[in-house]
This record gives sequence, C-alpha cells and structure tokens, in this order.
Amino acid sequence: MPEDILNLPGTGTNSGHLVYSNYYYDNHIIQQVCIVHPKNLIIDILRKYFSSDNRYPYRADEYGYPLTPDISGLENTEYTGVLISDVFRYEVKFFPAILVKSNGGAYKPISFNQEGTLKYRKDLLEDELTGRKTIVSTPTHRVYAGMWDMRFDVTIYTESHAESEELTEIVSLLLQHTAWNELRASGLFIKSLSISAQNNEPYANDYIYSHTISIDTMSEWRVEIPIDSVIEKMIFYFDSVKTPTSNQALVGLATEKFKDIVDMAEIKL
Repeated sequence: MPEDILNLPGTGTNSGHLVYSNYYYDNHIIQQVCIVHPKNLIIDILRKYFSSDNRYPYRADEYGYPLTPDISGLENTEYTGVLISDVFRYEVKFFPAILVKSNGGAYKPISFNQEGTLKYRKDLLEDELTGRKTIVSTPTHRVYAGMWDMRFDVTIYTESHAESEELTEIVSLLLQHTAWNELRASGLFIKSLSISAQNNEPYANDYIYSHTISIDTMSEWRVEIPIDSVIEKMIFYFDSVKTPTSNQALVGLATEKFKDIVDMAEIKL
C-alpha cells in the first residue's frame, strides 16, 4: 500500500464535533476519541459516501440537517433518499434509515504510567564563527495517553426486505474497506465487524426490516501538559592555546559580541 495512503493527514469530516466544556482546555486534553467523536466520524463518513449514491442519495439542507418530509406529507424530489443520523425521528418516520449509536466499551491500559513521556522541540543552533550547526532538543510537554476499546451499532431500517439486505452489504463493506483508512487517519481504528440476523416488526399494517452492524473499534485519548519550568541556557566555551595574537583577538571579539547571552565562558590562554 502506498505510503501516502497509510499516512493520511485526516479527512476533514469531523468538523462538526464541537466541545463546550472548559474541562478539555483546563486539563490540556488534545484528543478524546471515545463516544461522541467516533459516532460523528461514522455518521459523517456514511453521509459523505451516500451523497454520491445514485439509488440512496443523501441530501441535507443549508444547516446540515437531513432533508426529510415534514408533517405536511408533500412530495419533493429534493428529499434525501436515506436518513443517516444518531436520532430517529419518531414524529415522522422515514425509511430507509441508518442510525448510529454507541454500545459501550472499556478502557485498556497500555502501560503502568499511562505512556508518560516527554515531547521535545528541536532547535537548530549555528555558530557564526565556525559555521558549525547543532540540533538541540528541549522538552516542552509531558505526554500521557491511553486506549479505548469501544463498540458501535449501525442499524439499518427499511420497508423492504431486499433494501435491508442491500444497504447492509453496502454499509458493511464501506466501513470495513472503502472508508477504513479515512477513519483510521481520523483516530478510529476498526478491529472487527459483525452483522446480525435480519429482524422485522409490525408497523402501519406492514413490516419494518432491520439489520444491525456491530463495530469493534480502538481509539485513544491524549494529554499534553506544558512544562512551564523549562530552563534554556546557552553555554559558550572558548578554548585557545598560545598562538599568534590574531587568535586571541578573535576570542575577544566573540566574547564581546555575545556578552549579553553568555552564561559561562572559560578562556584559556
């Protein structure tokens, strides 16, 4: 597999995931892929691919809500061909519908100290006198991380036995193959996928058919705490032997030039 496919920077489909609590900012949490974020990722991926489907096109209004019929019951060719959401609209049921919900999970420790490591900043220092370049690493954050082992259910409701099976096949392959890399690059790794038997229930003198696709996923949380007490010190060491006066003058010029930032300078003559 090409390297650029394995290292996708992200799909940009998670822009609708917003947090309003200051808990994340106050505790330096930069990543939390547990319930809300993975659910939104799955919904956004399904909407993205079904928006170009010729049989089940997904349509949304200017605010991002699915274009489903209202209580007036008027026909409109611009209505969505499939409802993809995490909430079922019981006041006006629309079929076919693909609904995503969390089905619980567990925290999986990956180390005794929650992967406690340091994050470094690399600086390139260049000596103007000799032209020598040195890369200096400075610790800037303490990093902690952990893994979530979560399960999500994608349930497909249709009024047709055939549509239920067709949509189940499409969604299962889409999640397990077509969109697998995009989800992984966005922080959600699909470990396994299982499909339930078909169910049916009476509804309005007819039957509603459904399949449930269960997804076992792996994701993570990550915390980066800034190190406020980083001491950055530049130490210059000048070593000279008894050579012509020109070298002694060079040392003197260097000491004078950097006198404001030199913490320690030892000159041997």
